[in-house]
Amino acid sequence: MDVTYVLLLSSLGLAQVIAQDCLIPVGGNNMGFKDDLPQTFPNGTKVSFECNVGYNPAGSPSITCTNGTWSPVKLTCERKSCGSAGEVENGDLNYEGTEFGDRLVVTCKTGYILVGVSQFTCGKDGWLGGRLPVCEAVACDAPPMLTNGDFSPVSDSYNYPEVVLYKCQKDYTMNGSSSSSCSKDGTFKPAPPTCIRVQCKDPDVTNGEWMSGARPPYKYKSAVTLQCIPGYNMNGAQTQRCELNSQWAPGLPTCELTTTTKRPTTTKKTIDDSGTVDPPENKGNGMAIGLGLGLTVLIGSVLTVLGCYFCGVPACIKEKKRSRRGFPVNAAPSADEEVALSVRCAARYT
Repeated sequence: MDVTYVLLLSSLGLAQVIAQDCLIPVGGNNMGFKDDLPQTFPNGTKVSFECNVGYNPAGSPSITCTNGTWSPVKLTCERKSCGSAGEVENGDLNYEGTEFGDRLVVTCKTGYILVGVSQFTCGKDGWLGGRLPVCEAVACDAPPMLTNGDFSPVSDSYNYPEVVLYKCQKDYTMNGSSSSSCSKDGTFKPAPPTCIRVQCKDPDVTNGEWMSGARPPYKYKSAVTLQCIPGYNMNGAQTQRCELNSQWAPGLPTCELTTTTKRPTTTKKTIDDSGTVDPPENKGNGMAIGLGLGLTVLIGSVLTVLGCYFCGVPACIKEKKRSRRGFPVNAAPSADEEVALSVRCAARYT
């Protein structure tokens, strides 16, 4: 009887060890319980996990308490994928990623404007943010009318990157670019040109003259070459070009009188008894004729042409007293007596 009682008490103690409760279980990443749970769980209790929002479950969600120990967690939670959001014509989709929580930014190509929402987020049910935007081409208003000119093609509006061509009327010159294009900011660039009338005045230069080149009227880029008349030197550029401002460039030159540093010399000749003057020696630009009568004839510049010399108007001045050797005694007049002088060309000269 005593032995039986002891065995019964031992069996009751073993049962108490096997029936130990389990504590709150710990799940894997990105999972939790649906409801609030007690602090302990009896032996044999089953509980289930669920994945967090944005994560997809894989494997069994349930575990069991067995003698104070939970069975292994077999559930895994993977991020949801939203996949491709689609395409935008003339636009680019820039993905941070395609899984839950990732962002997507839409941009338009150059020359196009985004209309709609540009940013989206991958949510539990796909991309959040609404419909994808559209990229519309930039439009430019027609350029202003060109005074004394026109452009083509003519339209009420132009899309990026359409081009217009400018043309000036006859006798007008274009100042600026001959074309403009509709730019990404909705304006034509470069700015339209202007049509101006270019006409330079006659390239008059004092003591100068036209040598070669264009003739009037002088329009844009007309070029002339100038020269100075004999006896003048040019100071400046010889070739001139008519520019957009109707002025000659690089600027009309000047013609300056030629100067020499050589001083003239004189030549002295004596008139013989016959009144003939020998041709002067070619030693200078002036000469003096001694008369042997107490007077000297000073003659200006001498120019020799075809063997004949020509003298300027002579002048008679009183000569210092000197020997009259070589003259007849009765031929020399007194110092106060007037002398008549006749000058003519020598033989073989006219």
